[in-house]
Amino acid sequence: MDLSGKYNSIAVIEVRIMTLANEGYSVKFNLARKIMSWRDYYMWNNNFTRAISDEACDLIKESLPKIGVIEWMMAYNDKLTDAIESKFPSQGEWKISIEFEDGTKLESGAEQNFPKDWNSLRSLIEKVTGCSFLLH
Repeated sequence: MDLSGKYNSIAVIEVRIMTLANEGYSVKFNLARKIMSWRDYYMWNNNFTRAISDEACDLIKESLPKIGVIEWMMAYNDKLTDAIESKFPSQGEWKISIEFEDGTKLESGAEQNFPKDWNSLRSLIEKVTGCSFLLH
């Protein structure tokens, strides 16, 4: 399935990871407005919002299709996770929300079962934000 049109029309993407004790991180990239919001559920004083550069926006837009984020989300929503899910459960949960330019939304997530390529998305987030995106 060709999802290049979907990837090109992403306006906002929010990624959240949480422990079972409701600690973790959330990052929201508003690609349309070139703004990033970071929320640290471990330490509230680490929360921030800042502008992101054109280069960072381009990196996100180029990397998401390579990582296959929309494909993960659709597979998790359709309960077809055998090919994309890591076989090693993690103590936590993830949630991704995407808002497209036409206003439609796609949301997905899971508890204890992260996609195999989660580390690629985590690395992208850490590169753009300069913050660690690992659960403690």
